[in-house]
Amino acid sequence: MAEWKGNVDMKGYDITATGLKPRYPREFDCSPLTSLYASWIDVDGTRRNERHSGVDGGRLGDWILAPGPGTVRAVWKADWGWGSEGALLIEHTSSGLNMTDDIPIFYSEFDHLSLAEIEHFKVGDRIVRGQKLAHVFRPGGNDEYLPEVHWEVWAIEKEEELSWSTNRAGGRYWISPSARLIDPLYMLAQNSAPDSDGGVAVTPFVAGDDYRGFHGFTYILPCQAQGKNGHAGKG
Repeated sequence: MAEWKGNVDMKGYDITATGLKPRYPREFDCSPLTSLYASWIDVDGTRRNERHSGVDGGRLGDWILAPGPGTVRAVWKADWGWGSEGALLIEHTSSGLNMTDDIPIFYSEFDHLSLAEIEHFKVGDRIVRGQKLAHVFRPGGNDEYLPEVHWEVWAIEKEEELSWSTNRAGGRYWISPSARLIDPLYMLAQNSAPDSDGGVAVTPFVAGDDYRGFHGFTYILPCQAQGKNGHAGKG
């Protein structure tokens, strides 16, 4: 996959399967992704009604870590039919992620959060790589559902004001005319190209490490260092 960054198929625009899959480092025990981008399989192993628009992952109570530097674009009360919950949108710039991509801006959207936990964030707040954003919760805070964070990544071709609409459940959602969904694993693979079989080497965030020359995203969930006290993402 020497030329993979120039391959539009690897971005998976508009929920198109990319074949990318996470490969966790052997020296860490990472809280896993449980449902991949464009997959038909849900976290509980059942078949979805439509292709998955992001990735799900995490264990209840895990910290969700910012995958790269950025700014808060929106914090809102959402409802996708599972109950009221919090959602957080962070804007990243290609230059801030040390990327040479033709897309200038990327959004990270995090769903299934506790609204009370993220209400302190304000639009324009600066976010640093590895910053603790919220804990893994349940869709709508409903005990009926398995815990997960839903993470979407959007490619933004042009900076625009967000407009808002309401879905069938009465929850708000944002609209940006140039926004297109891409596979989050594409962003996790920027620092190291995928294997020939599509395996992406997940890079845990380790507090104190120097990421000034790092390309793309680090992992959004904690990874426990094998045989050591403490874990990546602590701090």
